[in-house]
Amino acid sequence: MRNHPALRATAPHRSPTDGWLGTLELPGYRAGNVVAKLDDLPAVDPHHLYFDLLLLDARGRIRDHHSGPCRALVRQHPLDDRSRYVRVVAELVRHAPDDERGLSAIGQALSFIRERGVDTDRLVVAADLLDHACSEQAVTASLQQILELSLGEEEARRTMREVVADLARTSGFGDFDAQPQAMPDDFDSRLQSLDESSLAAQVSFLVRTIGKTRARRFLRRATDFVMVPRPDMFGV
Repeated sequence: MRNHPALRATAPHRSPTDGWLGTLELPGYRAGNVVAKLDDLPAVDPHHLYFDLLLLDARGRIRDHHSGPCRALVRQHPLDDRSRYVRVVAELVRHAPDDERGLSAIGQALSFIRERGVDTDRLVVAADLLDHACSEQAVTASLQQILELSLGEEEARRTMREVVADLARTSGFGDFDAQPQAMPDDFDSRLQSLDESSLAAQVSFLVRTIGKTRARRFLRRATDFVMVPRPDMFGV
């Protein structure tokens, strides 16, 4: 399998607030409760655009922000590169902010993206930094999003059946859901419950079993998909 838009059967669920902001020259994009946007502040940096990542509260007010010169985007970059940058960054960190710490927990990853850009190899490094800093719940949501964007929800669930079934056999199964005592005692019945579960439950099982910092690379090897957002996923 390869990460190609033709493979996607359905689009993943989106927040009604998702969408483009700003202008063609200085675009922004909102993904969930985060906004990635560019600005032109020559007094701050005469050679590069300026980047803001905003964390919004339930009323759309700014709760936290990360800002600074975007070394990855010189002013001569084509306009399409600017749109690509804000969309991919917003999607990468959509699930990352912490309820209590805001953006402070992922500051290292945001600084890396601001300095290095959103080429696939850079995004892989940034995603690793996010996975170390974020909760298991955030990592699970991020991986589910990429699987849905790559394959569509139903095909992603079918693909994950094989992945988690193999993992269950090699790991001794482990806890499948939040109430393991409700699961059947025998292995085959547990596998059947796993097969009939949602994609979110399947990915959550994987993250809990092998750990949040290993899950993304494990899925990369198991599915042959690069488990980070790509511009072609969004038509950018």
